[in-house]
Amino acid sequence: MKAPFSWLRRVLGRPADSDVMQIFTPTLVSERSPGTRLALATASIFGLGIASAFALGAFVTLMLALGAIYFLVTQVLGIRLDVDPRIIVQRAQEYAAASMRN
Repeated sequence: MKAPFSWLRRVLGRPADSDVMQIFTPTLVSERSPGTRLALATASIFGLGIASAFALGAFVTLMLALGAIYFLVTQVLGIRLDVDPRIIVQRAQEYAAASMRN
């Protein structure tokens, strides 16, 4: 049976032994104390989380903007959009066949 906190020894181990924290720790502090490395790894993970949250927020905003544009085009301006995916696939196949000939 493993020791109860063997995972902590693996995370806080020497830089050569620890592959978990090494991914998120800057190389400049690889020889410092485990507390410093843990703090910087935590800050790196937190920064990645914040960046991911911003990216997700930007994606949701983009989808809302596209939905608003679709609503304005179809409901307010009265333009009917009829998209048939078969036409897109057919054109892609024609393009692929033409590029295979060349």
